[in-house]
Amino acid sequence: MKRFLLGSFLLFLTSPSVHTFGHSLLPLFSLDPSYININHGSYGSAPKYVHDKLHEYQMMAEYNPDRWFRIDLQIEMERLRKRLSEYINCDPDDIVILENASAGINSILRSLKFRSNETILYYNIAYGMVKLTLQYVSTELFTQEQLIQINLSYETIQNTDLLLKQTQEALSKISNVKLAVFDHISSMPSVRFDVETMIKFFRSKGILTLVDGAHAIGGIELDLKKLNPDFYITNTHKWLYTHRSSCVLYVNKDLQKLIHPIITSFGYLQSFQDEFFWLGTKDYSAYLTISDALDFRQTIANETEIVSYNHQLAIQAGNLLAQMWNSSTLTTDEKSISTMNNIELPSIIDTSDKMNDLYRRLVNEHNIFLPMVEFDNRFYCRISAQIYMELSDYQTVGHIVLNTIHLR
Repeated sequence: MKRFLLGSFLLFLTSPSVHTFGHSLLPLFSLDPSYININHGSYGSAPKYVHDKLHEYQMMAEYNPDRWFRIDLQIEMERLRKRLSEYINCDPDDIVILENASAGINSILRSLKFRSNETILYYNIAYGMVKLTLQYVSTELFTQEQLIQINLSYETIQNTDLLLKQTQEALSKISNVKLAVFDHISSMPSVRFDVETMIKFFRSKGILTLVDGAHAIGGIELDLKKLNPDFYITNTHKWLYTHRSSCVLYVNKDLQKLIHPIITSFGYLQSFQDEFFWLGTKDYSAYLTISDALDFRQTIANETEIVSYNHQLAIQAGNLLAQMWNSSTLTTDEKSISTMNNIELPSIIDTSDKMNDLYRRLVNEHNIFLPMVEFDNRFYCRISAQIYMELSDYQTVGHIVLNTIHLR
């Protein structure tokens, strides 16, 4: 297999880099030139190089299906986990690759056994899939009363001390909290949380932690040994530039015997790795493009430069739109901003109906997908920053939003 990939890989690495961040990188992606992908965070976008690698893996399976599925695939996955573990700083035996964060969240929540007096704590800004999965397990596996939601506000969402004070107040009124579920970078609104402090807080109280880091890998520098969560999931197709879809699931070594995939297959009753590796015959090629995405990133810039460009662009774009719309960003604390930012919509958007109407018109009339959310009685949009975007993209979208509102 390595012989098959070597030629194009060497050509890719030896081609001189003539690109800088911004629009000069757009030809490396397959995006429609007329489309401003201001919502990269939802689905990500893989470069053409990664698409080509995906096809090569698929053809390897076609050339010799038996050898691929019985021998080569396992070798490649083990090699991938080793490289990936170095990237996020963890033991390769503590991570497995799944389709997406939904599969990871479901695997954890459906595996853990809850007694009738044990509870799960989560926050109101949890992703919709997480909330629905909690609702499902509360119906099928225990009771709704065992779910405790803490409602964060405009003030508490961006202040760790206030957040933990509110959490402590909630904990003082309930007992036997077994698991806390929270975001590393929330989706809507998008806020980066101090999860290292939060994990230490919950661990000091004997509470397990499940961190939803769907937007983390590739968007921020991730160090799992430093964070030391009990469970952590992160999608690679959002910000790492892999093909859709793949997700890293980390499980603390002491807890691995408790956790099982939602599909039972030939690895059942074997090791953590064996149980999650083979979940039936399917196309595993997207998983393998994680390594190729890491190669691609190295040809563009170093990790610090990629992360910094997207972070700074998200901040600048948020400030630009806030100025254009005479509004404000959700937070001015740069530590709470990752690769996405939240800007309050123009003041005329003061009801959910108006917000939803604006969203539909932007989609239908301008092919712009601008996520919007009502949070703490205010109406925000979420923008994503990416290496192929420039500040002028957000200015264009900002004017389109204003024109669409004025033409209502």
